[in-house]
Formats: sequence, C-alpha cells, structure tokens
Amino acid sequence: MPAVRGDGMRGLAVFISDIRNCKSKEAEIKRINKELANIRNKFKGDKTLDGYQKKKYVCKLLFIFLLGHDIDFGHMEAVNLLSSNKYSEKQIGYLFISVLMNANNDLMKLIIQSIKNDLSSRNPIHVNLALQCIANIGSREMAETFGNEIPKLLVSGETIDVVKQSAALCLLRLYRALPDLTPSGEWTSRIIHLLNDQHMV
Repeated sequence: MPAVRGDGMRGLAVFISDIRNCKSKEAEIKRINKELANIRNKFKGDKTLDGYQKKKYVCKLLFIFLLGHDIDFGHMEAVNLLSSNKYSEKQIGYLFISVLMNANNDLMKLIIQSIKNDLSSRNPIHVNLALQCIANIGSREMAETFGNEIPKLLVSGETIDVVKQSAALCLLRLYRALPDLTPSGEWTSRIIHLLNDQHMV
C-alpha cells in the first residue's frame, strides 16, 4: 500500500484498502459492521478521544455512508469537530454535516451556533468553511439566521476576495432556494456594484 500523505490518517487508509480488497459484498458488509462496532465503542467508551481520533472515525463514517450504508451515530462527534482550531478537523466536521445532516436535524441549533462563531472569526479559512456549509445545507433556518450577515461580508472592505467569492455564491444559493428570505433594498446596489469587480470573477 502506498504511503499515506498529508496528516497521515493511516487507520483510514488501511480501512479503505481492506474494503477494496474484499472479494464479495458479504465480506465488505462484514468488514464494515466490524468497523462500525469499533467506532461506536470508541465514541461511547473513550471520553478522552482527541481531535485527530474523532476526525479519523468521522472520516470512516463518511466513507461508509458514501458506500451506500446508513449511519445513525457520530453526528455529535462531527459537530464537536466544528469547535476545533485545526483546519483539517473543522473541515471534516463541516463535510460530514453537509453530506449527512438534513435541515431538520436535532443538532441544527448547535451547528448554527458554530457557524456563527466561524463567520465572526478573523481567520478567513474558518469563515469560508462556514459559508460553504450554509450554501450546502441551504435551509430556511439558515437563510433566516444568516440572510443579513452574508451581504455584510460581501460588501465589507475588510473581507478578502476569496471570502467575498464564497459569500456571493452562498447568497446566490440562498436566493435560488428561498427568494422571499433574501434581503434586498439597501444591499442590492452595493452587491450589483461588485459585479464589475475583476476579483469576483
């Protein structure tokens, strides 16, 4: 097996390799069920899991889901990753939430609070992750909560170009999904003016 790059989630790479090497669907399901039991035990029994371990197990759950299997746990651990200051951990938390959680999930209030925290962060990478999550979920609650914050980011002179681009795409997503909840009036002319900005292309 080739060496694992990046932050080296070797356990994830080994698990993916095991799945690829399964000779039958039955063998794959058996290996997945074994891994699910292991992850469930880790989440239930070990309260001292660090961010790296949570990220690794959440990645495994995401991979299992993408193989077509239902995932009924691990959501809280993914939400906990949102509070991390490490990009790779926060990114995996947002990815899991964007792919597996629907707008009616019981944890949505916690997710929205984490998004609020990241939108007000001075770290543009964290702001971008939050904007991408809002756009991916695109729910009414998201539009109601952040509909006024996103235009502010978009027109602010302190916002860097890459964040403005994400904010523009996020606002477009909310507008297409819920045009009645998207702010207009005072923001309209300022946002239209940005269409001439070469950095927004």
